[in-house]
Amino acid sequence: MVFCALAGALALILAGCRETAPVPPSGNPAPMASPVPAETEPAAEFSFADLQRLQFCFASGAGGWCTLLAVRPDGSFYGEYHDTDMGGGEPDIRAVQWNCKFTGRFAQPVQVNDYTYSMGIAEISYEKEAGTEEVIDGIQYYYTAPYGLEDAEEILVYLPGAPLGELPQEFRGWVGYYENTRDKLPFYALNNESHQQGFGSYDWVERVRTDVERAEETAAEYETKILEDTSLSQGELNELSAQMFDLWDIQLNEVWAVLRQMLPQADMEALTAEELEWIAWKEEQIARTGEEAGGGSLAIMLQAQRAAELTRERVYVLLEYLA
Repeated sequence: MVFCALAGALALILAGCRETAPVPPSGNPAPMASPVPAETEPAAEFSFADLQRLQFCFASGAGGWCTLLAVRPDGSFYGEYHDTDMGGGEPDIRAVQWNCKFTGRFAQPVQVNDYTYSMGIAEISYEKEAGTEEVIDGIQYYYTAPYGLEDAEEILVYLPGAPLGELPQEFRGWVGYYENTRDKLPFYALNNESHQQGFGSYDWVERVRTDVERAEETAAEYETKILEDTSLSQGELNELSAQMFDLWDIQLNEVWAVLRQMLPQADMEALTAEELEWIAWKEEQIARTGEEAGGGSLAIMLQAQRAAELTRERVYVLLEYLA
């Protein structure tokens, strides 16, 4: 069992990109649940710094696909589109995923009216060339362009407080306000004007804090079951312990993603070096736990529980940087 936190998140920092032409997947807009609103008020003037705490999401209520996007104070952005189907029709394929990791930079925004700014995409590049494919660990990957940004000549930024009745209906459908023309937009939103594709937003920092609170509740359920359910076999105890570690590993990666967005580059580089040292130390502690247990199935359980304990502690250390 390998207990390696943040491998995927740290790899994103070093990932290379290649520019390519967009290849949009098919799909029709459908009303979706309203994103968690960012608790901000309309600003007299807009700057990219206003978006630093936010994550933008383009998705619908049908299917599991989405495009996530984050914008830095200098106007650079990064994100990922993914859509996954379980089962690939082939004996050695357990899932199929359409995927695009992308980075880019927005042009300087220009004010359109009191609640709208317009900006172009000055640069965009993809980690994997659109139209290519590969199989990794039983998953068939098809690399595409980021759905929601194709043909994007102009991206409109709607500020919180924008009157919904003055926004395009097709755009409103993507962010959960298809029929609503009376109220005001409660969050920042992006609109790919070429296709009226809407990205809602939520406060990323608050969302990750909420996710950590929920993880505590789930972890408590796992711990209670491990301690009190005497019908569980050792194999089942091992599995529950592994799930508890996975739970905190996911939270660690979520906090790390927000830190990448929020911290200055120099601070993030220093924290990355510290994080790599912590990972090495954590692996040593896990190995020591296994040695002290004398190996066997019991050692597997104790190692997973130790990994969960250390990872949970690290989550709260990193959360302090977002205080």
